Amino acid sequence: MSPGPRILIVAGEDSGDFHGANLARELHRQLPGAVIDGVGGQRMAAAGVSLLFPASRLAVVGLTEVIGRLPAIAAGRRRILSYLDKEHPDVVVLIDFPDFNLNLIAPQVKKRRLPLVYYISPQLWAWRPGRAAKIKALVDRMLVILPFEKEFYRRRGVEVTYVGHPLVDSFVDYRPLPRSQRPYFALLPGSRDKEVSRLLPAMAATARQLRRRRPELEFILPLAPSLDQELVLSLLPADLRPAVKLVREPLAACLRQAFFAVVSSGTATLETALAEVPMVVVYRLGKLTFLAGRLLVSVPHISLVNLIAGREVVPELLQDDVCAERIVPLVEAVVGNERHYAEVVGELRRVKELLGGPGATARAAAEVAACLEAAKREEK
Repeated sequence: MSPGPRILIVAGEDSGDFHGANLARELHRQLPGAVIDGVGGQRMAAAGVSLLFPASRLAVVGLTEVIGRLPAIAAGRRRILSYLDKEHPDVVVLIDFPDFNLNLIAPQVKKRRLPLVYYISPQLWAWRPGRAAKIKALVDRMLVILPFEKEFYRRRGVEVTYVGHPLVDSFVDYRPLPRSQRPYFALLPGSRDKEVSRLLPAMAATARQLRRRRPELEFILPLAPSLDQELVLSLLPADLRPAVKLVREPLAACLRQAFFAVVSSGTATLETALAEVPMVVVYRLGKLTFLAGRLLVSVPHISLVNLIAGREVVPELLQDDVCAERIVPLVEAVVGNERHYAEVVGELRRVKELLGGPGATARAAAEVAACLEAAKREEK
């Protein structure tokens, strides 16, 4: 029996690890005997990926944090380039993480004339859209997961396929509980230490204010695999800790028990929408990063939920506005009004419909397999 193809998957963040793991499992199913190596985390390792370098050493948020991670970033890049030269994988799959993948790895893959698939687009439509020219020059297949991304790339001459959003698969059998059976208020401060440090204090202050009005209120806070539990505990006031349930389980399971959420902007907002849980979306960046971003960002919303809907379905708060004084009234406006609550749930269901049907990861894996077949034909 001839050995299967050798595939390299490079993911650099917790969400990339999640999508990389699902893709690896589907590739093993569609391409029996495939050998999959990668940069990722615990989920990818559990999915049968042989890790070359831990993604946790590469992930950064903001300009200032990059400086402290430069030695690890350089080490990760060297490890990947050494692997490319030694193993000559049949295809390379890069998952999002553009500062590393697009700038440091993709040019080296192209230089070695290896087939390159980019799965899950960097947010070029939000800022620095000129990078699409680099993607056109370097990437063989661009696989996008948001409905408006296909037209963005098509207009710029990039070979693009819309595969649908992989998170939909996690909610195929999901049935929301009646609101009366959902006891928790969810706190979702993000998956990275820096992100959590910036957002959780404001979320905790919000929780304390809400409990003054509703002493029976309890909170649930799911911990990402890479997140330090001790850090989270240190950011929660001692008097609030008994009311906060820390869990390490799939976000969908946590959200099924939640009637409302305060969510860090990112993929978690889509999961919260798929779970049909009303939310307030919040985000904070370092001042330098925010000032630079304000000059470059060209989208009207920060949350994927509102971007997909094309209008504000859930409220958003940025920077100094992320405080209990601003969050609590937004929560009460929804939670305290049954009609408005039902309207928001209806809007979230419409967003869910726009994300397409299940099977996105299988379609992405089929595109990777097609890229492999195309490369074989070219060799002949």
